[in-house]
Amino acid sequence: MVQQTSWRSPVFNAFHTPADIERESFADGIKTEISFPVQTPFLFSSLVFSVNYEAQQDGYILLEAQVFVQGKWSDFFQLGLFAAATKKSFPVQQTSFGAVSIDELLVSHPAAAYRYRLKFFGKIKLSLLTASTVRASFKYEAHAAVHLPENCFEKSVMPISQMALKHPDRRRVCSPVSLCMALNALGVAVTPEEVMRGVYDASAGIYGNWIFNTAYAGSFGLQAYVRRFGALNELKDYVTSDSLVIASVAYGKGELSGAAIEHTDGHLVLIRGWEKGKVRVADPAASTRETVLRAYDAREFAEAWLNHKQGAAYIVRKK
Repeated sequence: MVQQTSWRSPVFNAFHTPADIERESFADGIKTEISFPVQTPFLFSSLVFSVNYEAQQDGYILLEAQVFVQGKWSDFFQLGLFAAATKKSFPVQQTSFGAVSIDELLVSHPAAAYRYRLKFFGKIKLSLLTASTVRASFKYEAHAAVHLPENCFEKSVMPISQMALKHPDRRRVCSPVSLCMALNALGVAVTPEEVMRGVYDASAGIYGNWIFNTAYAGSFGLQAYVRRFGALNELKDYVTSDSLVIASVAYGKGELSGAAIEHTDGHLVLIRGWEKGKVRVADPAASTRETVLRAYDAREFAEAWLNHKQGAAYIVRKK
């Protein structure tokens, strides 16, 4: 397991490998793998997984996780069912330990560890499994978070406005449109409509299931996963010629100068670079294609992303 942390980060990210499997069994055509307990460096309040996989028509993976809260293990929560042609989330699962809301496990009391379980059927191969957690006593430290990487950088991105699409759901497809721009910039030629179909969560009726968005991007031979960020400076390793970041932001009226939409409780934008005091983005909520590419004040953007959304993002990169 590779852990990614920086300074006194309020977030923890991990890549998991076959070495993290404690036991394996096989019954009724289903192979089950259960991981060792994973103790995080701090008590956490939120847990999100990502998977990339290769599957033939008859194969599927069921991803489940449990958490260690106040000295006891929870039962396993179902996080997603993944197959070649379909992906399935589950209805809200709630116990005394916590609740799963579509793609995120929120614990009822600070958790000290997690364990995951994978069930495989048919011809399917897991190529990536990651986990991301948020410190239970989350504290935004602006003085450490707002510093941009040195110099400046810009990845060329062809802009797409979700608002200009001729689709009835155009106002709620910021995730697949941001993902479409990232895929195109990394050499995968797809349309917004194709991405929307590929990531759609029919169970929840949404396009913004993060596990499904990253799994879809991974089906093109890229590496895609959810990651939490603690500081803007971390962008130097994830916004490059071969990698892009899709960030979740929330802000009130007047809190993000020049924003494409006046306020939002949750919106996704593609980070394409930075310049002095500014974060360069492709904001799909812009009313026209010509106004999608813009730059936001770094301090305001950090507040909207790293504080209000606790650094939630997903990475799309070439392997």
